[in-house]
Amino acid sequence: MKMINVRSGSDLSRITTISFDGDDTLWDFRSAMENALGLTLRQLRKVVESDATQRLTVQEMIVIRDRVAYELGTAVNLDEIRHAAFVRTLEYVGAPSEEIAGNLFRFYMDARLRGTKLYTEVPAALSRLEGAYRIGLITNGNSKPVVTRIPVKFDFTVFAQDCGFSKPDPHIFRLALTASSCEPEEVLHVGDSLSDDVAGANNSGLLSAWMNRQCLKNETQVTPDLAIRDLNDLVTILV
Repeated sequence: MKMINVRSGSDLSRITTISFDGDDTLWDFRSAMENALGLTLRQLRKVVESDATQRLTVQEMIVIRDRVAYELGTAVNLDEIRHAAFVRTLEYVGAPSEEIAGNLFRFYMDARLRGTKLYTEVPAALSRLEGAYRIGLITNGNSKPVVTRIPVKFDFTVFAQDCGFSKPDPHIFRLALTASSCEPEEVLHVGDSLSDDVAGANNSGLLSAWMNRQCLKNETQVTPDLAIRDLNDLVTILV
C-alpha cells in the first residue's frame, strides 16, 4: 500500500540533493537492536547465573539504556551510553563488574552490526535516486559499518559522533550543507523521526520527508513536506 502525502505549497522543483537518516530509515535498527539485546541477555545469563538475570527482560534492558541516555545527555557518544547501560544493568541484577560490562558491550555491538539489514527496497531505490540527485547521510547513530553495505556512494556523510552535534541541532544540518555545497532549499532530508529529522530539517531551512514505515498517525505540530511509506514512494515523486 502506498502512502504519499505532499504538503501544499512545498516546492520540490529546486531539490538537487537528498540527505538520509540511517537508523530505521535506510536500515532496520530497531529489530537489530532488540535481537542483539536478546542474544546478549542469553550471554549474560551464562556468565551470571542468578534468579535476577533469569527474570531480566530485553524490555527492561531497553528502559535502563534509555534512562542512562537521559542522565548522560549529549556529553557522551552512543557507544559510551551503551557501555554505561551494561554497567547499570549488572548493578540492577546485583552483579556489578566493569569487566563483564565491557565484554557484554563488545558482544552486543558485534551482534547488532552483523544483524542490521537494509530495508528491502533501499538498494534499488537509492540507485535510482543517485542517478538524478546528490545523496548524503546525516545520522545520530553509531552504525558506520552498515554504511559500507549500501551499494551506492554517498556524496557526503555527517556522523553525530564525529562532529559533536546531533539532530535536531541546526549545526549538524549546516555541516551537511557545507559538505554538499548546497543552499537549504535545495536539500530534502528524509528520516523517520518527526522531532530529530523533520523538525530539525524544517528549522534549518531544508525540505523534509517523514519516513513513516509503520503508517503512524502524526499527533505532533511538526509538518513534513512529504510523508512516505518507503523509498519507492520517494522515487515515484522525484524520479
